Order: sequence, then C-alpha cells, then structure tokens
Amino acid sequence: MPTRTTADTVDRFNRVFTDHDAEGLAGLIAADCVMEAIQPAPDGARTEGRDACLAFWRALAADRATRFEPEEVTVSGERATIRWRYRFGEGPSGSVRGVTLLRVSDGLIVEALGYVKTGGVPLAADTGTDGVERTTREVLDRYNDAFRLHDPGLLADLIADDCVIEDSGPAPDGVRREGGPACLARWSELAGDRALRFTPETAEIRGDLAVQPWLLQWGDGERDRLRGVNLIRIRAGRIVEARGYVKA
Repeated sequence: MPTRTTADTVDRFNRVFTDHDAEGLAGLIAADCVMEAIQPAPDGARTEGRDACLAFWRALAADRATRFEPEEVTVSGERATIRWRYRFGEGPSGSVRGVTLLRVSDGLIVEALGYVKTGGVPLAADTGTDGVERTTREVLDRYNDAFRLHDPGLLADLIADDCVIEDSGPAPDGVRREGGPACLARWSELAGDRALRFTPETAEIRGDLAVQPWLLQWGDGERDRLRGVNLIRIRAGRIVEARGYVKA
C-alpha cells in the first residue's frame, strides 16, 4: 500500500477541523509527534507523543461552536505551511488568523508548530547592484541582517513597489501595510530600535516563499522575549509579501 503524500496528509488533517470530524485523525499522527501550541508566550505549550497530540486536536475538532477556515496551503517535500482563520464568535473580535508549520514523514504528522496574530507586543524584475538577480536566500539573509545588526540601510532596494506587510498584531488580522514606502518605513523603524534584539532561527526556502522563525528580545527576563515566524514571499529579487505570526 503506497504511503500518503504530504499533500494528502495535510488535506485530511485540514478536513478534520473543517468538518468537525475528530475521528478523522486516526492514522494521521506519528508515535513521536511533537506539537507547539500558539500559546502561551513566549514558546507555546509543547505536547509530545501521539496520544497527547490526538487528545488536543480531537478536542479542537469536536468543538462545533468554532469554525476552522484554511486560507492557503503550501507543500514542499515533507514540509507544509497552512495559513488559516479560526472563528469562535461574531465580528472582528470573534476570530483569529494564524499559521501552522507541519512536517510529515511516511504519511504521518511528526511536527506541528503554531503561530498566530496577536496584539500588545512590540514587534516586531529587480536585481542587486551587480546586475544579477538575487536569490530568495540572499534576500532573506540581507533582510535578517537589517534587524540583527540594526542597519535599516540594508533594506534599500529589497522591497517591491507593491509589497504588502501583515503585522502579527493586533488580532484578528494584524495591521496591513501596502506599498514599498509604507513597508520600508515600518521595517526601518523596527530595525533601528536598539532596544530590540532579533535572532533569526533556521529558515526554510520553498521556491519563492521563505519560512523564517525568529526570537525577539527586549530585556533579559524570561518574559522579555517572544518567538514568531515570518512568511516572506520574494520574487525577482525583492520582497512582495510578508506575514507575521507569534506565540500568543
């Protein structure tokens, strides 16, 4: 019997929550599965093992007072990115948007990391100067260096004229900024803030999409830090879209 593809597994996983079919999780979760919930900050609650992950997800799926709406699914090898909206009430305050990063092995989910939009947190055909189009990795590394080194000048010519940013807050959607000047102003402000310490974690490149987890610190205490992830779309050597999510 052939092993399910990553896309098949992710599709079944999403339908568990859209259809409130808790039993649909059977046969989808690996024995050594690890899950990081979207809260509490800064790391999100960690759940390990098939039984514990099943119990958590079954409770979510069985809750018919809520509605799960996948917005975009990107699959690359054993990795998948699911952008979603979770509705638990009416009006703007009755939903939240987030992203789940899945890893699938032999048709089973082995890792699920959740991030979400939140509020009240200090966040945080084009070519290079040599005439050669920059790769997604090169753009991402330079973008990260702007924040890591507090050097807004590194953002010059990295941002497309039609760039769109979605900040990680406030819930449910995050502040949206449109256009190169608005995006440059926002990022330059953050990059120049020396009270913030930005540490990029290991990123994944999936075609024109960079999945960049990070750690942000604004003090030395345990509660003076936050983990999040940026989904950055890069085309023709420039950033065209950036969506931020954090542990809530």
